[in-house]
Amino acid sequence: MTSPGDDAPTASSAPARQLAAHPAPAARVDALIHDGEGRILLVDQAGDGSWAMPGGMLRDEGPDAGLVRLVDEVLGLPVEVGRLLAVDTLPAEVWGRTVLCFVHAAHIGDGAGAAEIPPQSGPGSALAARFLPEPEALRLLAPAVGRRLGAAAAAGRGAHTAVLHDGTRRPTGPRDHYAQLPSPMIAATVVLTDTAGRVLVLEPGYKPHLELPGGMVEAHESPSEAAARELAEELALTVPVGRLLVVDTAPASAAKHGRALTCMVFGAAPLTPEQAEGLVFADGEIRAAHWLERPEALRRLRPRLAARVDAAFRALAAGTVVHLEAGLPAGLAADVPAQAPAD
Repeated sequence: MTSPGDDAPTASSAPARQLAAHPAPAARVDALIHDGEGRILLVDQAGDGSWAMPGGMLRDEGPDAGLVRLVDEVLGLPVEVGRLLAVDTLPAEVWGRTVLCFVHAAHIGDGAGAAEIPPQSGPGSALAARFLPEPEALRLLAPAVGRRLGAAAAAGRGAHTAVLHDGTRRPTGPRDHYAQLPSPMIAATVVLTDTAGRVLVLEPGYKPHLELPGGMVEAHESPSEAAARELAEELALTVPVGRLLVVDTAPASAAKHGRALTCMVFGAAPLTPEQAEGLVFADGEIRAAHWLERPEALRRLRPRLAARVDAAFRALAAGTVVHLEAGLPAGLAADVPAQAPAD
């Protein structure tokens, strides 16, 4: 039998008839919604204290479309559906039929609070809605649902999707276990200079401020490999990446997108005039490149990026590696006002 969607079969085709007669599990989808303080939204649709995540049973629709429909029915609000956090299989012994439960991260407004959720009165709507701290939310839910929510919340703090059986995580081997551990995001940046001592800064098409060459480290790469790849992708530049100069670490509270960030800053041999003038914006992400004298580069870059460049030159001069915390010398970050979130 062909896979659904292979040839867009009509309802009367043999694959469509086979699918219509094929026994299938039921499916539901729930939304894990946080407010600006990190609390979790629960709803009571029956008015009897039966708290749950916003969601419900799917019709003949995908989880994303179903979640948009259900949140509108339950809360009367549009929702932005985020990434899949958990898939929980309830065996037939629980409800008499196998049920697949999908939990997605979801967002309403800009960190809206419960006071901003209008009361609803339609079929399936929530009679009450409350944002609660995670421990309290878990206590209000049925045990298996609480385990599902807890696993989804943990996945939201990491980079994996929790695969559950009746709310309990399936055991995994060491390779999968370590691949799913929560970890900081890793970025790799290169401070490029030319033989005249100028610093290269880039004008990206997807950010409103100047940047340094570099980007995020992918799962299969070392930071230096990622730095070399980014130079090739952004500038069509193939040069050896030099030694590590700066490590800038930031906790989730000081980084964008709620994930801790470690940025590793590398050096490289100065580019010749021919290399400096021959840069090609290969992947289209960069609009322009500017060679700036060091003081001007420090002035025009955002404070955290300027701090990395300044630390890189200090590390080159001293033959060492400089450790920054959220763009500040290590040990001082807790004693001064926070800078803008790290990019």
